[in-house]
Amino acid sequence: MYTHRRQIIFLLLTFLLVPPASSYASVSMTLPQYISEILLNNHNLRASIKTVEADYYSVLASVGNQRPSIHGTVTGSYVTRQSGQSNVTVGSLAVVLTQRIDISGTYGLNEQQNILGYEVSRANFDNNVNTLIAAAEETWWTAVLARENMKLQREIVLQRSENHRVTMEKYNQELVPRLDIVRSEAQVVDAETTAKTAETTYLNLLAELSLMAGGLDVEPVDEELHVPEFDIALNFDEALEHRPDVRAARLSLERAKLVKKLAAKGMSPTLDFGFQFTPWADPEAAATPNSNQAGASISLNIPIYDGKQTKYRTMNADRLIQAAEASLAALRETTRRDITIAMNDWKNASATEQDKQRQVERAEEELRITELMYAEGMGAQIDLINAQTAYQAVRTEYLDAIRGMYVALTALRKAIGDYSPDENGTWREAVSRYGKGTEVLGEPGLTTLRTHSRGK
Repeated sequence: MYTHRRQIIFLLLTFLLVPPASSYASVSMTLPQYISEILLNNHNLRASIKTVEADYYSVLASVGNQRPSIHGTVTGSYVTRQSGQSNVTVGSLAVVLTQRIDISGTYGLNEQQNILGYEVSRANFDNNVNTLIAAAEETWWTAVLARENMKLQREIVLQRSENHRVTMEKYNQELVPRLDIVRSEAQVVDAETTAKTAETTYLNLLAELSLMAGGLDVEPVDEELHVPEFDIALNFDEALEHRPDVRAARLSLERAKLVKKLAAKGMSPTLDFGFQFTPWADPEAAATPNSNQAGASISLNIPIYDGKQTKYRTMNADRLIQAAEASLAALRETTRRDITIAMNDWKNASATEQDKQRQVERAEEELRITELMYAEGMGAQIDLINAQTAYQAVRTEYLDAIRGMYVALTALRKAIGDYSPDENGTWREAVSRYGKGTEVLGEPGLTTLRTHSRGK
C-alpha cells in the first residue's frame, strides 16, 4: 500500500513539475507585441499586401494607352531578277508615333474605374487585417483563459491528492471502508485526466497563435488576469464609416456605375493620329514617306453596328450595379446584426461573470468546511466528492464567463472595424506610399490600428 501511494505521488510530481516541451522555445510577449508580430510576419498578410501593390501598378499600366506610342520599324528585302538583270536589295528605317485622341470621354472614366478598383482592393486588404487581428485577439484571450484553466485543474489535482492522502490515513486507522479509497483514487485519476486535457487545449491554442505569427512560437506573458471593462464607444454610423468591408462595397458600387457609363460609350467614334519619319530608305522611294521625309495621318472611325454588344454590355453593367447596391445593403444589415449580437453576448457574459463570482465564493467556503469535517471524521465522503465537483465546475464556468467577455469585446471591435489600419485607402495615399515603383515595400499605417485599448 505504501508503494502504491509512493507511485501516485511520483507521477503527480512529474506531471506538475515538468513543463510542456514546447514552452522551452516559446517567446513570452504581451498582446500588443503579438499583434505587431502578426502584422510583420503573417504570410497570408504578406501575400495580400503584395497583391494590393500589384493592383496599384496594374492601374498605372492600364492608362499607358492614353499616352503617345513611339516605335521604330526596320524593313529589308532581297529580290532576285531574271536572266541578265541585277538583283535588288531594298531597305528602310522609320520612326512611327501614334496617338488615339479621346473625343468621347472614355479615358477619364476608364482611369477612374481602375483607380476605384485599386481602392476596392485596398479596402478588402484592410478587411483581411480586421478579420485576422480579431481572430488573433480572440485566440489570444482564449489561450490566456485556457492557461488559467490549466492552472486550476492542476490545483484541483493537488487538492484531490491531499484528500486521497487523508483517506489513506483514515483507512490505515480503520476509520473508513475500502470503498472510500477507491472513490478518492478515482477522483485523483479523473482530475489528472481533466488537467491533461486542459494542457492539451492550451498547447493547441499556442499552435494557433504561432501560425498567425508566421511560425514564431509565442506564449502570452504570465500576468494577473483582469476582468475586462467595456471601453468601446458604439455608433452605428461610425461603424459604417470605418468598417472596411462596407467601404469596399461602397467603392464597388461607385465603380459599377462608372463601368456602366463606359459600356454605354461602346459605339462612340474614335480618332487616331499618326506621324512617321523615314530617316533612311534604299532606294529612296522604297518606303512611304520617302527617305528623309515625314508624313502625318488622321483617322476617324465611326461605328455603325456592333452586333448589339454595347446594348448588352450596358445591361450587364446595370445588373452589376443592382447587385452592388444589394450587397451594400446586406453589409449594412450585417453590421447592425454583428453589433447587436456582440453587445448581447457582452451583457450575458458580464452578468454570468458576476453570478459565477458569487458562486465561486460560496463553493470555496462549502469545500473548505466539507474538507475540514471529513478530515475530522464528521462528514461523509460523498459530501466531499460533491463539494469538490461543484467547486471544479463553478471555477471552470467562471473562467468561461471571463473568456466570453473578452470574446464579445473582440467581436464588437471587429464589427466596427476597429482592427483595420487607420487609413482611408485612397489613390492619393497609394501614390504617396508607392510612388512610381521606386519603393519595394511601403505600407505606412499598416501597423497602426484604430483601437488603442487593446491589451488592457
